[in-house]
Amino acid sequence: PAAALTSHHTHKHGGEVEPLSRFTPETIKMPKKPFPGTVLSVTPDTLEEGGAYLTVTWKLLLPRKAPHFVAMYLENDDVTSTVPIKYMMVQNGQEEPALKCGGDVKFWAVNMRKNIVFGLFRGNPEDAELLIKSNVVTLNSPNEPTSGRLTQTADPTSMMVSWITGDGAKGQTLQYGSFSGKLDHSVDATRLPGYNRLDMCGGVAKGKGYRDPGTFWTATMTGLAPGDKVHFRYGSEGDGWSAPSFFFPPPTPDMPVKLFVFGDLGTHSPDNTEQPWDSVASRNSTDAMFLESLGHTMAFHVGDISYAVGYGSKWDDFGNQIAPIATRMPYMTAIGNHERDWPGGIIAVEDSGGECGVPYDMRFPMPGTDRDAPWYSFDHGPVHFTVISSEHDLDDQYKFVIKDLANLNRTITPWVIFATHRPMYVSSTNSNIPDGDQTIAAQLREVFEELLYIAEVDIVLAGHHHSYQRTCPVIKGKCATLRPNATEGSYIGPVHIVAGMAGFASTTNIQTPQPPIYQMVDAEHHGYMRVSADKQT
Repeated sequence: PAAALTSHHTHKHGGEVEPLSRFTPETIKMPKKPFPGTVLSVTPDTLEEGGAYLTVTWKLLLPRKAPHFVAMYLENDDVTSTVPIKYMMVQNGQEEPALKCGGDVKFWAVNMRKNIVFGLFRGNPEDAELLIKSNVVTLNSPNEPTSGRLTQTADPTSMMVSWITGDGAKGQTLQYGSFSGKLDHSVDATRLPGYNRLDMCGGVAKGKGYRDPGTFWTATMTGLAPGDKVHFRYGSEGDGWSAPSFFFPPPTPDMPVKLFVFGDLGTHSPDNTEQPWDSVASRNSTDAMFLESLGHTMAFHVGDISYAVGYGSKWDDFGNQIAPIATRMPYMTAIGNHERDWPGGIIAVEDSGGECGVPYDMRFPMPGTDRDAPWYSFDHGPVHFTVISSEHDLDDQYKFVIKDLANLNRTITPWVIFATHRPMYVSSTNSNIPDGDQTIAAQLREVFEELLYIAEVDIVLAGHHHSYQRTCPVIKGKCATLRPNATEGSYIGPVHIVAGMAGFASTTNIQTPQPPIYQMVDAEHHGYMRVSADKQT
């Protein structure tokens, strides 16, 4: 097979051009007649449940000396108004003249609820001409339930399941039980209102990156007992069922917990394509977490979730990538700048690509939150989480945090984690206005630092900076010491952790020399944290 010519780009993180931003669909030239000898075919011509590799064969007769690329679309996409899902350069325009050329390239495809088609284009994305479309790849099950995920609720004996189907699904059911062959409990799922193009705030999310998100469903299991293994599936007889999975209900405060903790994951389609906001290392992180998922009780993702940034198809890729983990344990989240920020918001930059929190809110419904107030708290075993949004007005959240921390019973949940996407302390040289690392860190400290110290919060968890950083216990920029008359082992201060190393390109603007509060700074490696806790440690 011919080798694909690839060059992975990033957006402003790497200073290069984000691949799909190169497209101006309205300028694509459409063929007036078939180009003789041009062939584009795809095998297999059906897509199995769960996703599969598709082989695209292309051939050109008397090719012009010009770049050529193959791009993946949904069958109902208008290529003059919508960017492709992804694409692959197959000729760079520097090849020697030939009578004919061609080859095979592979694309990874997941169920996006519509049939798939490919196009062969001449030119670069900025000045492309469509030569031919391929045969259509049909879906075996367009209403297949996808993007499954578990979410803790306020009731420790319950667990919510969320998923997505095509718009043609008539009804969905959640089945669960103590044995995989005996799912003797059944709950009718609730169809959620969803969202459409008009709900977006602008940018590519409302324009060339928008794709129909499908139909959203939720259902809640009740009467669960900690420690019991729960098997489940969701879907319907008519449209198909999800793959069976299992989980263990949330542990009680007397039970130990093992957590995956990370931020800034993103998604990577496992092929050689040019894809938007490509987070190559994310695939290593999610694969590794799944391999060691048995025995872990929760995953916590502290913002910058899929890096869809307005390109709707990325949310489907992300849901497919995390589903093996997110259906094995609750997948809890905090909102980040790449989900929320857009002009008109508190931080008026374009980091969400115009999504302004809409897809995130629908896909990751956390307990007690809504689109304009995505802050909440919950207990997981002996650990209490207070989760805020660094992308919303901090003063609005201050009262919530005071009330939440004041109501804690530290004999029940002795450990407290305060989570926010942007860090309060970070080794970074970025002090830009309005959204530089140090600019926002100073704002967070002004509002919350003294309160967290008084409430004896143990860890302040963040992401955003694509590195792993850990401080000593800190108060007012210095390593804290025991309070007067305190005994050995007493509270000193919160440790600040930046866990933004899960997948997206590393951020290397580390301060030199390193401020003395930092015990560990690693901006070279990707991965995730493992956090273990019981009532003593």
